[in-house]
Amino acid sequence: MIPLPDAKGPRLRPFLRQIDDIQFLRLLSSNEQYSNEVPHSRVFYVRIADQSYALKVFNFFSLEEIRPFVPFGEHLLRNKDKIIRDQLDPFFAECRAFGRLVEEGRDDELAVRCYGYTLLPETVERQIQTQFGITDWNRGDEDEEQPLRAIVKGYIRYKTPFNRKPFAVMRKRIEELNDLGIYNMDIRKENYLGGRLFDFSIAITAPHLRFWTKLRFQDAIQADMKYDLECLNEIAEEVEQQRGDDSRGSQRYDLRPRSNCNQHKKSP
Repeated sequence: MIPLPDAKGPRLRPFLRQIDDIQFLRLLSSNEQYSNEVPHSRVFYVRIADQSYALKVFNFFSLEEIRPFVPFGEHLLRNKDKIIRDQLDPFFAECRAFGRLVEEGRDDELAVRCYGYTLLPETVERQIQTQFGITDWNRGDEDEEQPLRAIVKGYIRYKTPFNRKPFAVMRKRIEELNDLGIYNMDIRKENYLGGRLFDFSIAITAPHLRFWTKLRFQDAIQADMKYDLECLNEIAEEVEQQRGDDSRGSQRYDLRPRSNCNQHKKSP
C-alpha cells in the first residue's frame, strides 16, 4: 500500500501491522442517525496484536455528495474531480491532516497518536456485520468492489471532553495546528476527549481548494483561518458559564460568541 491520498500535499502512510486477527471490543461512536445526513464514520475500540487502538472506519461518499457549491463558479471546478475527492472526502481529509501531523512528529502532541491508515479485508467487514449488525457504509455503484477504509489511532481512555485540561493549553494547540496549515473546522466538545482533538474528517489542510483565491474571496479565506479559535472561545465561554464564573472566563480567554460554530461548512 502507498501513502494516501495519492496526490500532491501531505499523505498518511499505511498501518504496518496485519489486522487479520483484529478483535472488536466495542463501538465507541453512536450508530444512530438523527437526520438524513450520512455520518462520516464509525469508531471502534479494537485490539490488534495485544495492543489497544481506536479504529475509525469511514463511510463512502459520491462526488455529488462532497462536491462544493460555488455560485457562478462551477466552471472553475471542471476537470477537478480528483482534487475534490482527495481533499473533501472525509477519509482523505483526515489522511491529509494526520499525514502532516505525523510528518512533523506532532500527532500525539497536538491531537492523538496516529498509526496510519488501513484497508479492511472482506472478512473483517463481515466481522463488523456479525458483531454489531452494521451493513450500510453508503457504498455507491463506483465503490461496490472497494474495501472499507480506516485510520488507526491511539485509544483515549478519558471519558470527559476536557479532563481539566486548561483552555489556554487547548488554545495553544489549535494555534500550532493552524501554523502547520491544518484547520480542523469542527471544534466542538463532542470532538474532544481528555482535552485531545481526535476528529479531522472535515479538516482543511493546505494546500487546499478552499484557499484558492480564484474560488473564494480573501475575507472568506481569512474567516476560515480564524474559525477554529473562535469556536474554542465559544466552548470556553459555555464551560465558564456552567461553572458560574463568566466574568473571569471572558477576561481570560477573550471570548467572542459565534453562533454557527456547530454547523459543518461544506461549501467554499
